[in-house]
Amino acid sequence: MASYQLVPQENSKKAELEKKEEEEEAELEKKEEEEEEKPRERWGNHMEFLLAAVGFAVGTGNVWRFPYLAQKNGGGAFLFPYAIMLLVEGLPLFYLELALGQKMQMGFIKIWTSIRPYFKGIGIGQLIVCLQMTAYFPMVMTWCMYYFYLSFSSPLPWQECADKNDMCCMNDSAAHLWYESSLQATPSIDDTGEFIPAIAGCWFIGWVLTYMCLFKGIQSSGKAAYFTATFPYVVLIALFIRGVTLEGAGNGIKVFFTPDFEKLLDPFIWMDAAGQIFYSIGVGFGAIICFGSYNPVKNNCSRDALIISLVNCGTSVFAGIVVYSVLGFREAKLGIPVEDMTGGPGLAFIAYPTAVAEMPLSQMWAAAFFFMMILLAIDSEFGVIEACVGPLQDYPFFRQVRKEILCLLVCLFLCLVGLPMCTQSGLYVFVLWDTFSVALPLLFIGVAECIAIGWFYGLDKICDDIEYMTGSQPHVYWKICWKFVSPAVITIILIASLVKTCLNPPQYTTYVGCDPLNPTGSKDWTKDVPFTWWSQILGAVMVMLPVLPMPLFAAWHFLSERFFSGDRNCEVIQFHVP
Repeated sequence: MASYQLVPQENSKKAELEKKEEEEEAELEKKEEEEEEKPRERWGNHMEFLLAAVGFAVGTGNVWRFPYLAQKNGGGAFLFPYAIMLLVEGLPLFYLELALGQKMQMGFIKIWTSIRPYFKGIGIGQLIVCLQMTAYFPMVMTWCMYYFYLSFSSPLPWQECADKNDMCCMNDSAAHLWYESSLQATPSIDDTGEFIPAIAGCWFIGWVLTYMCLFKGIQSSGKAAYFTATFPYVVLIALFIRGVTLEGAGNGIKVFFTPDFEKLLDPFIWMDAAGQIFYSIGVGFGAIICFGSYNPVKNNCSRDALIISLVNCGTSVFAGIVVYSVLGFREAKLGIPVEDMTGGPGLAFIAYPTAVAEMPLSQMWAAAFFFMMILLAIDSEFGVIEACVGPLQDYPFFRQVRKEILCLLVCLFLCLVGLPMCTQSGLYVFVLWDTFSVALPLLFIGVAECIAIGWFYGLDKICDDIEYMTGSQPHVYWKICWKFVSPAVITIILIASLVKTCLNPPQYTTYVGCDPLNPTGSKDWTKDVPFTWWSQILGAVMVMLPVLPMPLFAAWHFLSERFFSGDRNCEVIQFHVP
């Protein structure tokens, strides 16, 4: 007769688990051997790394955003919170990311996974932020390329109106050129309009140039940095020398540095300073981690972090002097107050060209300015695209794809995603991406980075890693910032930003046009309106895409370890037939 009995399966289960672990270890060793056969890319020399990192950190925001924020937030008084936020937020995170990449010698996704599987979502979030940033940011370079082309016209298109009977153009030729001729702007983001051939052409040319500088990875972008990272300073110095010798320059610089200390009591000024430091230095994207991973392990990353961060912030102040000297000249010539300025495109494509048009050799200075802006934009783009491509190559599937092909696919994908910005509503689409896709996600990522390193990887461990690489332990100041100060400051900024967003929903500036029969000042040509319901939903998706992977991956790994692995003391029925 057949009989059966209940038999405990602990031993068989353990054997299965041990066998599975051995197989996983063998597979891991095999992958490591494959990775050793393909050594990680290296910078040609240390100077290439420094120039590429400076080029990534120093961008158009140093020229068109920092001067505007300084004027808006108390002039010279703004430099005080700016410096404080550099010390407690920007420098510590930049130093931390650079050290992580240099020690781990891999892309940021694998780094966060190796620290704890729970933190893989940080790397995924950084990759998504990079993709979102690169989908819209090249439009800045596109506009600059178009204006660089216009700079060779005589007279400059914003200097004189082709139609002397167009009273709107005669009222403000620079604003008229920007909205009517260049962008052909529609009155709303809902009104897409048509593609603008000139803008679309510059968009494609910009992506071709970007790919040509990047297709060999850091071997090509590192060499390109010798020009793209240094020549903007040649132009900036030339503009400085010319600017400070202009009539009224002293008044403009005085406005820039004159402090209004009462404004320091406004918490939003501190939030602006923290935000500018966080985004201009480039922490949170993962690009700094990638750059550091291409360095040799034995390298003084603490020195590099200080040099790059201070150069970035020094450039912001220097660019502010250049911009305000020219705006002071504009006031002397046209009577437009220095304080009457806006940040972003309004400064670069309306205020500055208006002032340059009054200079001798105006075509030369206009071309120099826009060429500098092109180089600043493309250099920052190098770093973000490298942060998109580099981590993918840490995985066997993407390692099988030649880097030239992988880079081409990424560039082609991002080029197609950004095409809506080449339409007549492109400016509004750009503002939508700029408002939602980067700022808030980076704050979430910054907090997660500090928590992951300071409280899970271990402060002592990262300090020992830095001592191994540099020969000395980091100062106690950095330890306090990494574990307590930086995460606290970024959390406060994050909460304040969320509250501000909820209380004051983001708006965009729409072009309502000018009535030729009753022309008014160009300030009346635009108005601020709330984003439409669909654009707010799209904006929320842009925020959540990089943020959601962090809690989702953490929850998945926790549940996997808690419920789907380990030894289960269960019994099964086994039948024995004699």
